[in-house]
This record gives sequence, structure tokens and C-alpha cells, in this order.
Amino acid sequence: MRISTLPGVLLLLFITSNSFGQVDTLHVTKRYDMPRARTFRTLDIGVHFGMTYPNTDIAASDLFSSGVETKLAYGLTLTKFLSHNFGLQAQFITGKMSGKDKEKPNQYFFTTKVKYDVSLNAVFQVGNIAFLKRSPDLAIYGYVGVGRINFDPSRSIYVQNNFIDSTTVNYHNTTEIIFPFGLGAKYRINKNFSINAEYSLRHLNSDKLDGYFRLLSENDDYSYLNVGLIYHLGTKEKVLEWNNPIGDMYADLAVVKDKIDLVTKDSDKDGVADMFDREPDTPEGVKVYGDGTSVDSDGDGVPDFKDVEPYSSKGAKVDGSGKEIDADGDGIPDSRDLEPNTPKGTLVSNQGITIPVGKQQNEQGGNSALNVGSGYLPSVFFELDKAVIQKKYNETLASIGMVMKNYPDLKFELVGNCDIRANEDYNIKLGMRRAQAVKDHLVKRYGIDPSRMTITTKGKKEPITSQDHAMNRRVDFRVVQ
Repeated sequence: MRISTLPGVLLLLFITSNSFGQVDTLHVTKRYDMPRARTFRTLDIGVHFGMTYPNTDIAASDLFSSGVETKLAYGLTLTKFLSHNFGLQAQFITGKMSGKDKEKPNQYFFTTKVKYDVSLNAVFQVGNIAFLKRSPDLAIYGYVGVGRINFDPSRSIYVQNNFIDSTTVNYHNTTEIIFPFGLGAKYRINKNFSINAEYSLRHLNSDKLDGYFRLLSENDDYSYLNVGLIYHLGTKEKVLEWNNPIGDMYADLAVVKDKIDLVTKDSDKDGVADMFDREPDTPEGVKVYGDGTSVDSDGDGVPDFKDVEPYSSKGAKVDGSGKEIDADGDGIPDSRDLEPNTPKGTLVSNQGITIPVGKQQNEQGGNSALNVGSGYLPSVFFELDKAVIQKKYNETLASIGMVMKNYPDLKFELVGNCDIRANEDYNIKLGMRRAQAVKDHLVKRYGIDPSRMTITTKGKKEPITSQDHAMNRRVDFRVVQ
């Protein structure tokens, strides 16, 4: 039978597949553009070889007919891809074909030499669109085209055991229009090479391919089954025909999602998104600035949630816990100590100045504290509306207890103070509770005689500052005679 309907079927197949698969990446707006073709390798050169199968008046049969003789052919292709699934191809084939018709009484034979078969083809590749692989290795393609073929046919007849040249019309060096239709598969070996296997039906606008012209006969054609090697020209890293646009799309979406997560994600739940958070691992509940860094009220480099003295003097040197350095251990930090080298245990004022304590012989010959300069010991500070001593003041109270033990004849007045908030009666009581808490601590921890300490309160009457409420919530010590 003559293969007359296959070209139309192939053409319909590739036009249909291209309508679903092709995206014209060269004419979309920049806002939604696919990767540009110029960023990929787009030019291929290939070599191929295979077998020809004629389909003519003499050898009008299917591929497996005994009347069809296979002959060798080979050629070159040059393909320029304009998008990931569309390109233009120049194709060249040369070779031979032959056939016979033993069913006729005189047994016709023919041999045709194809000098050249050149065509320009539109190539449609649809197999590189894959949802499961970003860079697929196997693709299906097809092509349709138009070209010219030049051939030399010779025809003979076998009569009474003799071959007779039966060519009655000279069809040597005939040139005709040809319409190729192809279908193939190719596999990527690496970024430089691919291999392919292909079948094409090449339909002539002529009935002279076998050297036999018959009136009202269908035009001749032949099949070409081949394998080839393709080299991807260029220096770019990726090959356009092996680029999966769906993979690029998902990659772009992943980048967008990561950016959205970065803008909205707040790992430490401090109210500052990770993208802008300079401290993305602050503990939950810690107060932070707009850039996510922990609040450091006194600017000593230790954030408040780690600072045992969050209101230390500006510029004061502090240790790793935020406590002001007290080099001589007199209970007065160096930033306020006017005598920074007093001996340990010396009674000092709240400015670190030594309080002179004189000893005189009394009328009974004993010693007593007769001449005592008035002065102050370090203060103990409290949290808002609290009368509980914070652990960070244990060392301060230890220094005060040491002074009291070194000077057993001295007596002290403990004065409770509050900030200006709340009413006066409430603050008077709160100041008294704070003074009592300090007295109880010294009696319980250091065995100080409670009769040496009197407590009183000023409430909110004498704040030492109007700017910082925390400095007003304290208990002061005063040495009395």
C-alpha cells in the first residue's frame, strides 16, 4: 500500500502539540518574561546516518515488504532554537535507495542516487517540559519543512534471466520540491552532547524518484530512519532546548516565597521581622528597639534583661553582668567614688569619701565612739511598688554589714524613699516597708544588733531626681551618734 496519509497526520500532531506546549518567550512583557534565549546555548550542529526505504510505483509497499531494499544515507543538520521548544533547522541528506517489484511479470528493478536532499524545517520540541525534573534528559520532537531534492534514477527489467535497461525517459539529474515530516527522540549525554533517533517521511512533488513515471499515479516519497550525534555550540552553561521553563518558574516562586517568609517571619517573637532583626534570637518577652536589638537603658553595652544594674551611671565601666566596677570594694562604684583606693572595710560616704571615726579614752578608762563624722553608706534600690530586696544587691548589703561589724559602736538610720507616683500616705508606708526589709536582712544574714538600727521613711517628699523614677526607689543609710 502507498503511505499517503502519514504526512497529514504528522503535521496535525505537531501543530496540536505546539499549541499546548509552546510559550513565546521572546514577545512576553518584561514583567513576566521567561529566561532570555541569549543567556543559553541556542545553536546545534549534528551528524546522522541511517537507512532509506523507498515508496514508489516499483517499490510501492510498506517498510517490511520484500520489494523494499534498504540503502545507506547520511547527512548534517544545523539547528537554531528560538525558544525552549521551537527552532529552525537546515538539513542535508545524501545516499541511495533501491527497490523491486517481483509481482509484475517482467520483474522491475530500480536504483536511485540522491545527490542532495536539503530542506528548511520548523522544529517543535515538547519533551523538555517536566513537572518532576528541573533539567530533563529525554525529549520528544518533530518537524515539518520544505526543500529540494536532486537525484539520478536508473530502471531495469529482468527478462528471461537477463537485465535490460528499460529507461525510456531520461530522468537523470532531476530536481524536485520535497516536503519532509519527522518525528524523533533525543537524550542528553552532558552539557555539550546529545544523541537522537529519528524517523522522517520525505514526500516529493514528483513521480520520478524510481525513474518510472505513470499517469494518474501518486507522487513518490521515501522514509529515512537514522541515528545521530548533536553538539551544542557555545560557551554558556545551559542549553536552551534542555531548559525546563516550569523548573525556572518554580525556582522564581521559591525565591519570592523565601523573601516573603523573611519579611514576615519573626522567630523570636519580639515584633521585629527576621529580615530587619539584628538580634533574631532574643528571649521571648525581652523589650527591643525597632531594629530588634535588646533595650539597654543605661547604654553600658549590657542589655537590660542581662543587666543587674540597668540604671548604672552613663559612661561607667561595668562587668559582664552590667554591674558597675567597684575596684576598692567599698560599696561605691568607681564612677561615683571620689576616693577609689580606700582600704577594704573603710566607712565611706555615698561619694566614697572616708568617714573619720575617732576613739578617745573616757572617764572609766574604756573606749567608745565619741567623735563620729556624719556620712552615708551605699543605697539599696527597689523595683516599682516592691519592698523585696533584689539578689543583685546582696554584695552591697554584705559591704554594709562588714562596716557595721568593724565599727560596733556606730548606729545607723535606714531611710526609705519612693518615687513621686501614688499618693503620699501610700508612699510613706511603702518607704517604711523597704527600710524594714533592709534592717531584717542585716539582722538575719550578718547578725547585726537590731538596736543599732532605726528605720524611718520620707515617702516621696525628697526625690533625688525628677528624670529617673528608679533612682528614687531606695533605702539610704546614715551614720548617727
